[in-house]
Amino acid sequence: MAVRMRHDGIEQEIEVPEISVEQYKRSGWKVVGDDGQPIEEKTTTAKRRRAEGDGS
Repeated sequence: MAVRMRHDGIEQEIEVPEISVEQYKRSGWKVVGDDGQPIEEKTTTAKRRRAEGDGS
């Protein structure tokens, strides 16, 4: 599946394979929707681990 992306310094959008999206994001590219607007990505926080130890 191809994903549309845009970079602030370049007018033309590109389509990249889904597997390559993270690499492009590290270079400043943003995923855009059909309307050309950036898609807001929701991230979840990692679960907190309980401290292990003897409790003293």
